[in-house]
Amino acid sequence: MKLLAAAIFVLVAVPVSAAELTSEYTRNDPQRDCKLVKQAAAGEGDWSDVVCPGIGGYSYLISSTDGREAVTYGFAQRPGMPTFGAFNYAHSTVEWRVGRSRGKTVPVAAIQRFYLANQNGEWKTQILVVSKVAQRDGGGACVVGYVSANEGASANRRARELSNSAGSFRCGRDKPAVEASIRQHVPQF
Repeated sequence: MKLLAAAIFVLVAVPVSAAELTSEYTRNDPQRDCKLVKQAAAGEGDWSDVVCPGIGGYSYLISSTDGREAVTYGFAQRPGMPTFGAFNYAHSTVEWRVGRSRGKTVPVAAIQRFYLANQNGEWKTQILVVSKVAQRDGGGACVVGYVSANEGASANRRARELSNSAGSFRCGRDKPAVEASIRQHVPQF
């Protein structure tokens, strides 16, 4: 994860209030737009870490292992998201919830859609993962909450509302919000 910090532009951020957050989007093809930073050697299984460009000098790390992905946003020194138990993959679009500080764009939260396979290998479950973006001056990255994305536009609204708490969310102390309809799919904290 130290490679993540080294691979991205250094930007010192000051806290931004939730009322000021707006949305900006990135869309990356991990094979084409992202940089491979680590991968399994022969005989070590199937895993890799890639760093993708984000917003305002912030990037994100996609960790893939055994048909599952987890994403960590910003200047994190440790993984910010446990993966799901089911086979899954992250959508290529990230919605960054950003504010302005000292004239610069500062990502506070990230929202990304994950697709989960059922026992038959069908991609039936969609979950929006709302994550806190790690800042250069500390604070870490972690999951703020999980929103069922099978309902369409109302799911996006609920995820944005949840992202407004990311700035004050205390990684390692506060528990992520989990909607009841997807609780069985979400890692236990």
